Amino acid sequence: MLEMTWHKGAQETAQRWAGACQYLIHDKPINIWVEDYGSCGQNIFVSNVEVDWMFVAKAWYMENQNFTYGSTKNNVTNIGHYTQMVWYNSHRVGCGFKYCGKDAVNKPFFNYVCNYCPIGNHPKRLGKPYAIGKPCEKCPGHCRYKKLCTNSCSYGDFWANCLDLNATWHSWLCGDSGSAKHKACQATCKCPHAIR
Repeated sequence: MLEMTWHKGAQETAQRWAGACQYLIHDKPINIWVEDYGSCGQNIFVSNVEVDWMFVAKAWYMENQNFTYGSTKNNVTNIGHYTQMVWYNSHRVGCGFKYCGKDAVNKPFFNYVCNYCPIGNHPKRLGKPYAIGKPCEKCPGHCRYKKLCTNSCSYGDFWANCLDLNATWHSWLCGDSGSAKHKACQATCKCPHAIR
């Protein structure tokens, strides 16, 4: 699992969306776009009373009770906050908070939003958001606290098939750093030894 660090751009987009006071509605992917990572994943929590961020994070994490590792039957609606939090290559986070006055049923609510970059919850991998194994097994020499990998990539791939393209046509994909295809697969081209 990668060490999670704060990202100002992710925080700014989360704060903007929290301030929009949309009740349990996710922002459009284009609005969660963060430089170099593309669209980020988004977790939302609302409450009629102000709660501590630890309570919010625990509520998202408790969706793990609905999750079965390796299953193709996991429903993102029931586990998506949990899986986004633990997604194998998400390592940047930014959060925002807003008191929102009265909602559609005339009750005030508090809006909590966190954006995770790069985005997780890819449908084909939803049952395996991380690899099972010993802590730091995938990152020898890049481990903190004997549990968290630090060899993350500061870029995201915008195409789902970057790894496949790289395996077959590395020079075509990564040879020209100014090309559109190289920019679409920055993580694959620029971070060959990182978890991406």
